[in-house]
Amino acid sequence: MPMIEIRQLKKSFRSLEVLRDISFSVERGDVIAVIGSSGSGKSTLLRCLINLESIDGGTVLVDGDPLIQDGVYASPGEVRAITMRMGMVFQSFNLFPHLSVRKNLTMPLVSVQKADPEKADARALELLKKVGLADRADEMPNHLSGGQKQRVAIARALMLNPEIMLFDEPTSALDPQLTGEVLSVMRQLAGEHMTMIVVTHEMSFARDVASRVLYMDGGEIVEAGTPDEVLKHPKNPRTAGFLGSAFA
Repeated sequence: MPMIEIRQLKKSFRSLEVLRDISFSVERGDVIAVIGSSGSGKSTLLRCLINLESIDGGTVLVDGDPLIQDGVYASPGEVRAITMRMGMVFQSFNLFPHLSVRKNLTMPLVSVQKADPEKADARALELLKKVGLADRADEMPNHLSGGQKQRVAIARALMLNPEIMLFDEPTSALDPQLTGEVLSVMRQLAGEHMTMIVVTHEMSFARDVASRVLYMDGGEIVEAGTPDEVLKHPKNPRTAGFLGSAFA
């Protein structure tokens, strides 16, 4: 059974059709790289999966459980339970500026899920160590570099032990050196067989880490396959044109 199965997903903003009959599946442990130009629907796809945007039609199953089936959503409780199995990292970090790094990680667990503060703190320090920031636990976010902020955001997304991680252009706001810091953590997660869907413009990550690559254009999946198939031997002229400009 696929970890995620998407069939004919549709999304519009008024008269603008943003996602058109999107269909693909993700196996447990897959790393799916989603590439394409700005406005192709990549970020909207992720936001629909984690219920930050409503879906207008289609089916999304997570490990067999329907988030939405034939355009009909599961109950609010079921939707929340399904989306809690996913963690998401945004391009803009979205850290709480008035909370320390440690508190950014523990606050959602302690305040919302009523977790034991000591256990939440231990989990936070474990994850900060994982992303190489244990020594910055009591810093405020404005004292961190962009790459450090994004690594904190990844650690925060991992606090609830998600089965699936969604990344929306996590390095787009970073310079090359800081990009490397973040991609290193993502490669580590991939090596641990975390199921991941990554919207990215980092073609080296897509080439070296992804199980499969999806190229989106105009709200459609134009081409899908292994990194070698899509990036080195594209069959669709639109894919070839995009890659020609991306590598220019």
